[in-house]
Amino acid sequence: MSRIKAWLRLMRLGNAPTVLSALTGAWALYGGEPFQVAGVGVAIVVAYIGGMLLNDVFDLPFDQLHHPDRPLPQGFISRSHGIAAAILCGILTLALAGSQAQTEAVILLAAIVLYSWCHKSSVWRAALLLGICRGMAVLLAAAMLGDGASGISTPIVLTLTVAHGAGGAAITVVASQEHQQRPGPGGVVPLTRLLPLGVFVLLDPPGSTFADWATDPGMLAMLGWLVWEVACERKRRSDEPGQAVGAWIAGFSAVDLVVASWVLHVPSMALATICFVLSRVLQRFLPAT
Repeated sequence: MSRIKAWLRLMRLGNAPTVLSALTGAWALYGGEPFQVAGVGVAIVVAYIGGMLLNDVFDLPFDQLHHPDRPLPQGFISRSHGIAAAILCGILTLALAGSQAQTEAVILLAAIVLYSWCHKSSVWRAALLLGICRGMAVLLAAAMLGDGASGISTPIVLTLTVAHGAGGAAITVVASQEHQQRPGPGGVVPLTRLLPLGVFVLLDPPGSTFADWATDPGMLAMLGWLVWEVACERKRRSDEPGQAVGAWIAGFSAVDLVVASWVLHVPSMALATICFVLSRVLQRFLPAT
């Protein structure tokens, strides 16, 4: 394993696009100049990368026994270098968040540190903290693009926050059983995402006729997301059920596409689509977990 590949594996970059797409809801709602949107994307992605680095730093004693093929146990990357890189990521996130989103950035980083520190001790604690991390990424993007706290209280942002948070918690619980014959329970991941999306649709229906519902871009995107969730369930029931975890993680971008399509903001729709495809491609070369 080369040093570059070791760093890429340590960062779990196969999942990074699904974090980047968390900004699509805020972008669709508030807009933003290209450099501003790019800054938001960098802030949440480097926070994610820092979390992945800390994850392996704290897991080193466990990985030395159970996952000796990981980059740190193999000695490709030192523990001190991992810690230094994670700290640098946190500083960069705080700097990019600025004063208008400082609170959201601090909460996100605190949740990341807590998750990395104690996620092995309790799957339910890990699920709660991972859900907070996923949800706070959405809120951080909204605060940065929506000028502070006022940007996080809209139905679109709250829908994505709940969908990402609940979905992240559910995936954490299921992923803890990925080495079993059938990680489960089945259906829990799509259900946690469907509930907030369903409430959002009921509060903002696409129209009063069947044609309005059948031709609405948001409904078509939701249909595509449901098809993907069925495919994930088939993976869960296959001979390699662990593949479902990576597919569920990619589904974050599919959820983002639903909300972006509801607003019909083409740039954020394109970003969510690219993030979904890119995540699946990268997961072929870099493990999702």
